[in-house]
Amino acid sequence: MGRPFELTWPEGKEQVGHVPDLLCRMLEGQVVVIDCHSVSRTNEKFRRKAAVTAAACSQIGWDYRLVGEPDPVWAANLRWLAGYRHPRFGDEHLEEVLVSLFAAAQPLSAARQAGDPIRVRPVLFHLLWRGRLGADLGLPLGETTVLTACADPVGAA
Repeated sequence: MGRPFELTWPEGKEQVGHVPDLLCRMLEGQVVVIDCHSVSRTNEKFRRKAAVTAAACSQIGWDYRLVGEPDPVWAANLRWLAGYRHPRFGDEHLEEVLVSLFAAAQPLSAARQAGDPIRVRPVLFHLLWRGRLGADLGLPLGETTVLTACADPVGAA
């Protein structure tokens, strides 16, 4: 959940507040509060807010994580794949063909064996988004990107 709550506290005569970026409930039930903050923008005022937020989270049994900016290539790949997250890009038959095709690691260009790229590529990107196919997203996604089938992630059905 983005921008989930505002934490406020008194500091001297002022009321100080902070709104963390994310609240995540992990599969195991643990709650993690996350702030995504540029290293270049981190100053003493923000470090203080992060410390108070971490202490508040700790008191109620939540984890707190302060993370920096993602790798730009990884972020670009993730933005691209997010465009294929909707179930309309799924095709049960074609998904099984692609998972079988990439049971052994091979380049993305091998997907041509599954049919017309205009029909196959959206399904392939949907499978990457869902985690049924895997790739090193730290490298630019393209024809030579090595893909491999992954075990069904929890809740993928």
